[in-house]
Amino acid sequence: MILNGIKGAIYDIIGYLACLGKPALHDGKKALIVRVDEIGDYILWRKCIDPLLNADKLKNFEVHFVGNQSWKSLFDLEFKGPFQKIIWLDKTKFKKSMIYRYTFLRNIAKENYSIVINPTYSRAKRVDDSIVKAANASNNYGFVRNNENYLPYEQNFDKQLYHHLFELKNKSSFEFTKNKAFAEWFCEKPLNVSSINFEAAVLPSPKIQNLPKNYFIVFPGSRSSVRIWSTDYFIEVSNYLFEKYQLTALVCGGNGDIVYANNFIKSYMHPCIDMTAKTSLPELLNIIKNASCLLSVDTGSIHLAASVGCLTLGIFNGSQYGRFSPYPIEISSNIISFYPKKVLEDINKNAFSKYELIIDISYNDVTSKEVIDYLASHPISIKAI
Repeated sequence: MILNGIKGAIYDIIGYLACLGKPALHDGKKALIVRVDEIGDYILWRKCIDPLLNADKLKNFEVHFVGNQSWKSLFDLEFKGPFQKIIWLDKTKFKKSMIYRYTFLRNIAKENYSIVINPTYSRAKRVDDSIVKAANASNNYGFVRNNENYLPYEQNFDKQLYHHLFELKNKSSFEFTKNKAFAEWFCEKPLNVSSINFEAAVLPSPKIQNLPKNYFIVFPGSRSSVRIWSTDYFIEVSNYLFEKYQLTALVCGGNGDIVYANNFIKSYMHPCIDMTAKTSLPELLNIIKNASCLLSVDTGSIHLAASVGCLTLGIFNGSQYGRFSPYPIEISSNIISFYPKKVLEDINKNAFSKYELIIDISYNDVTSKEVIDYLASHPISIKAI
């Protein structure tokens, strides 16, 4: 806790220095939209970009965008043109390199924005809110946030940072619904936004040749060390998919998932192809689109699958129940969410507040047998490429 506090104080000093000598002019027609959370968050928000850009409040404004460089390739599929300037944030360097942090915030402070929009529900003092503070605009728009990314001693940081705050009526609503509600509030009108799907025409063909005719995708890893499902469970479900449907396993993930992928491949005795860290996100979208199904814990892969209509078997522990899963059927009917029995019992008693934030129930409280039993009673359709 003490080290965390010292780190936070250093961040505050860097932010203060970055803004020195920059008077609050606020007389330009320049606006900034800040969205720097993770891939799944972006997937569930991106359909609100055009409505925000076309809002009356931004009429005749030059609009800039700060995004997370981890999903830049997905952003470029659909939004290369609408912004006058795009600034990509390396979140790891922003947290670890004080020179990078200072330079980034200094460049934001120089722009003289008069409007800043941060459409993120779980705002973070050390990341997006620090960027909003550096912009020093006269009109900052944001959510009345939850406490997911705010430490107890940080609670006062944003007390006067935002001039206009949107408060959700239903905190347990699905993330896409939250994003749409915020956009409608900012735009001051209802929006005809109901889909998260990518258009097939924007998806590039994968560079990897000779994919198997019939395959499913398994994501055995996670960027969070606590968001892990047993390798044995992954193997048991994968065995069923091969024995029942003769599907080849495509093992996918990023660089941080390699150790989990290797553990799976070492013990899995049926045909599989290791594609971990070997595809771009756009290429991966096309591979997921043509898969018979996807098996994963609670990661961005589930939202990627939802955006291309792939049947998905998702393993959840109850954290933020309702926010990222279960999927409302009108957004996707292909995401099957598996939860520990205790979580489902509480939800049936309307105890949603117990699961509003991240909790520490083990993902292994969902067993492979539960997933296999579901598959046995709900046969899947085989997609052949």
